[in-house]
Amino acid sequence: MFNTSPWSSKVSTILTFQHAIAVLRSNLWPGAFAYACGKKFENIYIGWGLKYVGEVYSPPIPPPPLMEYQNGPEITEGLDPTPEEEQALKEDLEEQQAALEEAEASEDDEDDD
Repeated sequence: MFNTSPWSSKVSTILTFQHAIAVLRSNLWPGAFAYACGKKFENIYIGWGLKYVGEVYSPPIPPPPLMEYQNGPEITEGLDPTPEEEQALKEDLEEQQAALEEAEASEDDEDDD
């Protein structure tokens, strides 16, 4: 790795040099290539974005997803009440509120005496 040249070169064909393409391959960045034909050239990179470190790199497998929460009644959506059930609940709450106000009024009357 340390005594290796950064680029390896080769010619695409040895039969007709006038139509051959010169290809350079990076030894430090696997997947990096440069090629030229006449005065036209191009660079391309296909890889992981990691330098060559002497062994093939394969990314680790991600861990399995974790459970976010336990399914229970506190997170389960219930059914919406019917309009009749809503009206009955509203009437019950009004009765409770009226009874509470009466109890407070009677306590105030007793405190005044």
